[in-house]
Amino acid sequence: MKFASLATTGAVALCASTLVAALDPIVIKGSKFFNEKTGEQFFFKGVAYQPRSGLSGNDNPDPLADTAGCKRDVAMFKELGINSIRVYEVDYNKSHDDCMKMLEDAGIYVLLDMPSPKYSINRAEPHWDHELMSHWQAKVDAFAGYSNVVAWIAGNEVANDVDTTPSAAFVKAAIRDMKAYLKTKKLSTPVGYADNDDPKIRMNLINYFNCGDEETRADFYGINTYRWCGDKADFESSGYSDITKNMTDYTIPSLLTEYGCNLVRPRTFSEIKSLYGKDMMDIFSGGIMYEYSEEDNEYGIVKVSYGNSKAEKNDDYDNFKNALQAAKPKGVKLNDYKPSGKDSVCPKASRDWKVAPDTLSPTPSVDRCQCMMDSLGCTFKNSNLTASEGKAVGEIIGNICGQTSCDEISYDTSKGEYGDFVACDAQQRAAWAINKSFEDQKGAKCSAGDIDVKTVDSPKQDDVTKCVDKKDDNGNDGTSGGGSNSNKTDGGDSEGKDNDDDTGSASALAIHFPTTVVAGAVVALLACLA
Repeated sequence: MKFASLATTGAVALCASTLVAALDPIVIKGSKFFNEKTGEQFFFKGVAYQPRSGLSGNDNPDPLADTAGCKRDVAMFKELGINSIRVYEVDYNKSHDDCMKMLEDAGIYVLLDMPSPKYSINRAEPHWDHELMSHWQAKVDAFAGYSNVVAWIAGNEVANDVDTTPSAAFVKAAIRDMKAYLKTKKLSTPVGYADNDDPKIRMNLINYFNCGDEETRADFYGINTYRWCGDKADFESSGYSDITKNMTDYTIPSLLTEYGCNLVRPRTFSEIKSLYGKDMMDIFSGGIMYEYSEEDNEYGIVKVSYGNSKAEKNDDYDNFKNALQAAKPKGVKLNDYKPSGKDSVCPKASRDWKVAPDTLSPTPSVDRCQCMMDSLGCTFKNSNLTASEGKAVGEIIGNICGQTSCDEISYDTSKGEYGDFVACDAQQRAAWAINKSFEDQKGAKCSAGDIDVKTVDSPKQDDVTKCVDKKDDNGNDGTSGGGSNSNKTDGGDSEGKDNDDDTGSASALAIHFPTTVVAGAVVALLACLA
């Protein structure tokens, strides 16, 4: 799918197809979304869509591959009057043609999350490597031909407290690399982030994802919030007024990527009047109600099951429909809109924000990591370790890196320091550490506890420093030094319902690297995610 460009208006095209598309392209200009053809401002009037009931234990959740479910639900979507859905998990190996066509014919755009529980940036032990990136790329490839993919989300509530703020640096690196990948595919679908509205870190997150070079910034910003509970709440008492103030003067679009407190049921969705009315419509581009299907967490408005055509509405269904259909936001015309606002200043590293403003983890590189592996004189005998072996190796590496420098596979986000091989996968980083110990203890035997290893008398690569010059996975030339493909941004001061898709793992292998002090800095030597 080829996306249009609005150079004359300064807008960024989001979705247009090389084929005849049923839906008008949606574009970004400044802090707003617009319908490119009509010039009308676009407000998301959507629902989160991730049915899980009826799945067998081995199935990958993918509502866009369930033709019977889509036929059932698209009819309901039309009745509700929504124009968009957010889908967290899909299986890129399956066909989505039927469902995406039904959605397109119904005038419904699709906002997709790039991560999945298995392939996501782990907030506790964050990393961004080739394995993660390749799976995200495969998902992009699988949906590249659909004209109604309106946006991607690269992270959902990944950093959710002070201790997990280092993960934001890896999400931003992922945004940089996935935006670059989309560009190589001649796509300009926007890539954004969704936060969890945590009061202690939200302003740092808001500023961080909209600071620095355009190549590294998010294209839009989402907020997941459940503050407004019941009819007794209002714009001020719920804290929605504070959310709106925080986004005033923001230079990229913002929307509520999840909303809909369920502490008081049936829900009446009285927040919709503010979201699409004078309280918020000048700042926010609408939102996504959480959620469509009734699951164990009791947020749904309909009971459905995979592969089943039946649907059972609850009281929340009509309440949501009536509130949404009464909402008629009056936006500005594309040609009349003159973007304003202030560029965000990157927050400085602090006690409550453990991320330096000016560098990111390097772009993953298969060639760089393979080159490094080819330089090792002591390495694993088997290319794939079992889960139990991975755990054992993690303990061994913790001991090694507690006695010698492991800077090349380590990072310190507070200082903006990233080793040359920090974007290699967990087993490759472990192999590097075992070889480092082998080299430091001259004459020692190549060993890693009970794990099978081997000595390589004549490694293919005799100078590991040459490996950093290898091209990265987006085709960029490498450079010497850690964090070689990092962004450079302006540093500065900042004011200032968890989903499963951001705490998952990159593979079945779990090599957990304990946090280690290196050169006086706390450096996380991370696992490949369980």
